Amino acid sequence: MKFGIMNLFPVSEGSSDHQVLRETLDEIQLADELGFDSIWLAEHHFSKYGILGSPLNFGMAVAERTRRITIGTAVLVLPLHHPLRLAEDIAALDVLSGGRVSIGVGRGYQPAEFAGFGIPLAESKQRYQETLEVLRLALSQENFSYHGEIFHYDNVTTYPRPFTPGGPAILQGTVSPDSFRDRGAVGEAIITSPNFTPLGVMQRNFALYRQSMQANGYDIADYELPFMQQVWCGDSPEGLRAAAQAALNYYKSVGKVIPGSEEAIEKERAYYAAVAKNIELLTLEQTLTHGGNFGSAQRVIETIEMLREQLGINHYIGWLRIPSLDRGTALRAMEEFATKVIPHFRAADRAAADSQVTEAVVG
Repeated sequence: MKFGIMNLFPVSEGSSDHQVLRETLDEIQLADELGFDSIWLAEHHFSKYGILGSPLNFGMAVAERTRRITIGTAVLVLPLHHPLRLAEDIAALDVLSGGRVSIGVGRGYQPAEFAGFGIPLAESKQRYQETLEVLRLALSQENFSYHGEIFHYDNVTTYPRPFTPGGPAILQGTVSPDSFRDRGAVGEAIITSPNFTPLGVMQRNFALYRQSMQANGYDIADYELPFMQQVWCGDSPEGLRAAAQAALNYYKSVGKVIPGSEEAIEKERAYYAAVAKNIELLTLEQTLTHGGNFGSAQRVIETIEMLREQLGINHYIGWLRIPSLDRGTALRAMEEFATKVIPHFRAADRAAADSQVTEAVVG
């Protein structure tokens, strides 16, 4: 089991852009020192919901401030990018970090972001698919040609070439059952953050992914299965309530940036309308019990063990710096997680490895 932390880069009341960027960089260095395996940087534009427009640019600073932690994106909004420029930046980060890069990608959903860049939201699916295809070619081949509906290239080579042969891993943000099944069928890696999705639904989605992989000759044991959720770890009742309130504040803020009925792609209008309604009705108690992983170290451990058993996840990404949560409270939760939760799983992994070696020798 690997462990990561998520970073949205929101600007809460009373803080500044400068403060958010500098403090997050310090927190990532701390995560590296505490033994976390990965950090994940979100891309957003034109609002204080998230102020990091270029995770790859920020990742350059992370590469110089850390030694071992993997630098991930969750996610790069592909339709907003030129694929060749993106390939160059990914490769440069891969080189400077010594191969410590994982690229999460997604289609995006905020109308204001697409409008700001002058890109029709209706084109997002086509732009996403073509950008992904060009990106894979550019990172894996020293010379390639490509002709789609939007992008056309002949005999192109991007530089620098990646440090990692074939380029860093690319994981696709995945939510719907169809996406789980379709990506499993072609052996594509995924990353997901199913806030408030019932466990039964997640079990069916992960089962679709696993079954589709197996049916098409892929071994899921060769893949990381990252899973992301908001986390607070500690024994203070006050801290617990504060974390749940901060999580609720975040979910309410999501309701302000998702597409409205007139903005969403027609096929997705019902989905976003349902999301907006659920957010509007959300209570603090519901957030506390179903909006993340909040509680003592033992309770957090039990939740992660349940997710591993029920879903098969092997890379747990904790969103410990919940937007609007007091920074000191969040950092104490991070240290509690690092000193109590991670060692529990490290010990369990070592015991399992030792048991396999013993069985191999005896057998």
